[in-house]
Amino acid sequence: MLEMAKVLRYYGLAPNIMESNPKIVCPIHDDVRPSMKVDVSGNYYYCFGCGKHGNAQRLVKEIEYKYHGLNDLQSYKKYLEILKTKDVSDIKIKRPPKSMRKTPRELYDIAYDYYHGLITIDWEDPMDLPEVSQIIDYMSYRGYSEKTLNYVKAKPTFNSSYGLIFPMLDNGKFKGWVCRTMEPDVEQYRKYLYNTGFSRANTLCGDYGKKSYVIVVEGYMDRLRFIEAGIEKDNVVAILGWKMSDQQEKKLKSSGVTHVISALDNDKAGKKGTLYLKTIFKVTRFRYLKGIKDPGEMSNDILYKCYRRTMKFYKQERK
Repeated sequence: MLEMAKVLRYYGLAPNIMESNPKIVCPIHDDVRPSMKVDVSGNYYYCFGCGKHGNAQRLVKEIEYKYHGLNDLQSYKKYLEILKTKDVSDIKIKRPPKSMRKTPRELYDIAYDYYHGLITIDWEDPMDLPEVSQIIDYMSYRGYSEKTLNYVKAKPTFNSSYGLIFPMLDNGKFKGWVCRTMEPDVEQYRKYLYNTGFSRANTLCGDYGKKSYVIVVEGYMDRLRFIEAGIEKDNVVAILGWKMSDQQEKKLKSSGVTHVISALDNDKAGKKGTLYLKTIFKVTRFRYLKGIKDPGEMSNDILYKCYRRTMKFYKQERK
């Protein structure tokens, strides 16, 4: 459980570990500012500067290769030695004192300033920059247009690992941001990166309240697929998970929503989430075609076909 803590202490990277997610100066590339985020309890590190990531053993391997030229076997032996080091065997992870913790408002302001401080791109008439071209190519490959990127106010971060950022807008109100990686090596660890302090439970990502029903999806990219297809662009919300929270429920009810079209994923969790929705609202299940897991997997034509079938059932069930 303390592998990462021992490695950090051994190399003097975080001699006084006061929290489970410290940000440190990366020991792998030449840097002077803290650019590496470490999840001590989760045994994981990620550097926003050089993109290096992995567990405690991988960190030892990177450090020992850079500074001492050790091969894989030699670095693994070093890793085992570090785990046995007695002077770090009593490490206990502590939370920082209250005076050092940022308030929810401070975290919100940081997220707000970060997103709004990034350059705004007209994706249909973009700047000639390689980072911008990479995003357009990546999203085009996944079936999303420049028009959709403009609609959702996407921006480039110019970060090599998480290069694309979306604002999380709840009926137009900024609630935070989410970054999407376009790098396969990073994606195997984490596809999305949310701002610190973001509250999923208190956010409905999208627009709602203009009609008595709303389409509910799980993920941000699922909502994006409806927008790309031109279907209910102002009436689809992502709950960012399979189960709706109490706060999300209250928001929909207070906006006048009485009926939910559940386009939660076509898997065990999504079906469970739909059953839960039925205890709160009148629910019509989205009519998925066999073998399709979620809206993000569909082409525009297939999504529209499923949507038309669903709306027929909705009209019948509304009577």
